[in-house]
Amino acid sequence: MVVMVCATPAHAGEKVAACDAAAGPTWPVLQRISPHLWRVAAQRGEPDTVNRGETTQVVIAVEASRVWLIGSGPSPAYGASLACAVKRATGRAVTDVVNTRAAPELAMGNVAFPQATLWALPDVIATMRARCVTCLERLKSRIGEAGESLQNDLIRPPDSAVQASRLGPFDWRSLPRSSPQTKDENVLVLRHRADRIVVAQGLLWEGDVPDLHEAHIDVIASSLRALQGFAQGARLLGEQGELTGPLAISQHLRYVKQLRAAVWAQLQRGEVQGASGVSGVSAELPEFASLPSYVARHPLHAQRVWRELEPAMFR
Repeated sequence: MVVMVCATPAHAGEKVAACDAAAGPTWPVLQRISPHLWRVAAQRGEPDTVNRGETTQVVIAVEASRVWLIGSGPSPAYGASLACAVKRATGRAVTDVVNTRAAPELAMGNVAFPQATLWALPDVIATMRARCVTCLERLKSRIGEAGESLQNDLIRPPDSAVQASRLGPFDWRSLPRSSPQTKDENVLVLRHRADRIVVAQGLLWEGDVPDLHEAHIDVIASSLRALQGFAQGARLLGEQGELTGPLAISQHLRYVKQLRAAVWAQLQRGEVQGASGVSGVSAELPEFASLPSYVARHPLHAQRVWRELEPAMFR
């Protein structure tokens, strides 16, 4: 297996456009959500040419001497515009960027912040160094013209590991999405101590079904329960959707539980998985069928859970 290691040349930051007052109207819109926090809302669904890959909420936290950015966006061009928007809103430059997981739509803007410290969990750093070129190419093919600034020499993986008990103004937890056997990275969940808001990228999609891509059904359920405890007394901001409360986690847990039960029931009845998904209609979950991403995500979730549970029938 060939492992691709991403490196950023010293001149990479020079390729990122400087702030231009005329470009102001095209900058991302910052919405203040609490005394110390802003967000740039994400669009629903998976990255494509319509949403331009802007599918992960960006969160900005301002403290006494530092400006923290949770996610940097899907491209260097987006990151450059985001840097300008943050400077205009706060009067200060970003000092720290946090990548909560190894997803290109939230990390390809890193290069636009050459003076900032880049933070991630150790396993996320390792994953990004190994996969970032492949991830860049995949994202670029999905978002079309919005990915013109995506270039192999404009990739900046994090180099500072999150290890201390606190990260600036945040407490944090590392929660898994997939089984240990897959050796995939965990998700970094952040809780702002002063404003009591939890940033749960990769685990929460308010007002929608969760995205279980590369997730293990039992592991994600366990992490959602851990998130409930960590977020007690706080509000939450997920990958997509509005600022929300603990009921959003409960809704995800119901979906995961019902999905697992529906697929397991079909397995016990001896039904087979068809080319387009699980046969029959019992895997359908009426409680969630009206949610925005149900039609696109649910059939794929059912197929994935089927593959996870099928081996247990032969033990």
